[in-house]
Amino acid sequence: MDKLLTTQLYKYHLEQKSKLIDFAGWEMPFSYDGTLKEHNYVRNSCGFFDVSHMGRLIINIDEIDNISKLICSDIINLDNSKALYTIFTNKNGKSLDDVIFWKFEEKLVLICNASNREKISKHLNINGIKFDDQTFDTCLIAIQGPDSEKLMNNLIDSPARFSAIDNGNYIYARTGYTGEDGFEIMFNNSKLNEVMKYINDKNINPCGLGSRDTLRLEASLPLYGFELSEEISPIEANLKWVLTNKEDYLGKDKIEDELNNGKHKILKKFIINSKKIARTGTKVKNNNINGVVTSGNYSPILEKSIGYALFDSNPESDLIEFDIRGNFIEGNIINKRFLS
Repeated sequence: MDKLLTTQLYKYHLEQKSKLIDFAGWEMPFSYDGTLKEHNYVRNSCGFFDVSHMGRLIINIDEIDNISKLICSDIINLDNSKALYTIFTNKNGKSLDDVIFWKFEEKLVLICNASNREKISKHLNINGIKFDDQTFDTCLIAIQGPDSEKLMNNLIDSPARFSAIDNGNYIYARTGYTGEDGFEIMFNNSKLNEVMKYINDKNINPCGLGSRDTLRLEASLPLYGFELSEEISPIEANLKWVLTNKEDYLGKDKIEDELNNGKHKILKKFIINSKKIARTGTKVKNNNINGVVTSGNYSPILEKSIGYALFDSNPESDLIEFDIRGNFIEGNIINKRFLS
């Protein structure tokens, strides 16, 4: 068995007696004080996540035209100092990875999922795109919650939402994966003690992957490997809004076919008015249309079970039925965000 990778904060995770798990080949904290408490830290005040397991690839701005040919969003006309959520597509129009780009005058910072760093690196190499993988030379920390701007203002200046700054010490963007205000901050490993002292002095609580998942689900955000995959397209994942690239890109013809003929699977959000959770893999039906739950969990804010289900075709109504361990439970499709 291969030894798990660890981030620069591994010693901190051990000192805090966090519950550690294998996540995409990395030994990462699942929780510290418990998922529910950490969820509420972020919703009510502020919390921080070690997300240094995510890939960080630096690409010269001269490669932007070549990058544009591989993603479904318009990065060429994106202003400098902006962040862009997009998807690398394959030749079949399915999803290789969903990523964030931070665009600067001289470079692009590409943040990809930990499970896909090697795949995306290989994809860039195959397409002749040069990059510098700084995943192991840097840390990435996410500060999330309504108090994040106030608590971080002595360390960094606050850009506008979905904007990015490179001040020489830190490269960061006002983005996140929780539905709350916050920042994702990248810095050299040598600055870790400085950053952690600041976080500790501000009493910002650490949060693990457990609360990160419940927070992102409440915020109606997809997770690669569940709502997106090499078998699921942006159209099927109900992410038509990312299709802003008007130029040619890999798999565009297949995506346009799906748009035009409507013959594809479709991802829907659902709510169950109880604490019974429809977990990943649970079978679900809408009349004669079959589906499967891609993600499901309990929402601490809504006090209901929520999730995503991928249906073979567009459901005919909002009433659906789950087979949860042999019991048939009713739920409802919703066509808005879980948290408004």
